[in-house]
Amino acid sequence: MDASREPTAWTSSEVADDFVRWDDTVGWLLGYPFVFAALRLEQPDVTALLDLGCGPGHVARRVAEEHDVDVHAVDISPAMLAIARTHYRHPRVTCHLMTGSNLAFLPDASVDAVMSCFVFVCVPERQQLQDMVAEVRRVLRPGGRFALLNAHPGHTGVAFDSFQIGRPGVDYQPGDPMPVRLHRTDGEWMDIVDTYWPGETYHELLHDANFTPVWQQEPTLDDARRLLGAAAVSRREWTAERETPPFLLVVGEK
Repeated sequence: MDASREPTAWTSSEVADDFVRWDDTVGWLLGYPFVFAALRLEQPDVTALLDLGCGPGHVARRVAEEHDVDVHAVDISPAMLAIARTHYRHPRVTCHLMTGSNLAFLPDASVDAVMSCFVFVCVPERQQLQDMVAEVRRVLRPGGRFALLNAHPGHTGVAFDSFQIGRPGVDYQPGDPMPVRLHRTDGEWMDIVDTYWPGETYHELLHDANFTPVWQQEPTLDDARRLLGAAAVSRREWTAERETPPFLLVVGEK
């Protein structure tokens, strides 16, 4: 795959159809549960969540099923939202089409928590990322948290169980196009192009928007055993995950 071409057009129906078939087992073990914990979704004062870049909506539905939370599922892709409204619908999930970085359909301080999973790597311009973070801060109530989950930018070229970002030995710079491979549930691999943003960029974006404190997690299999139990970890023979955290979670509080 030519990593010099433009990042993937996430609004296309072909990408939406492929993405819904990604084998996201590692995400459900070492990603999303840590997002939910960081956002304190079990707390009674967290009743409204924004899922920024919800994709096909499977994570938004899981939140609504497992927590007493109303979810605003937001995406720029009509194709992704069509899947969310049909295959992953839930009475507590409301889907919104987002234009650019605008969250005008949400009032100020109207949500208690915000998550954005594997979204910022789809945005090739830092200014747009800054605009998105500013809008998140506007709609988030004081004391609310914003959690950013992405494939770990410090581990490019590592072949994880169901994905690989970047090529081994390549030194990517902020904003560079970066090849990504995703393993689908049918055994095939999906090739896309994302944008490389180092971990420092996420910290800078949150600090610049006056989130404080800002911290990060790099969940490991041992962390998953403590959070989810040993049985959750033993369901699959892991490869690189045994030594290297596949995800970076950056959290900021308003």
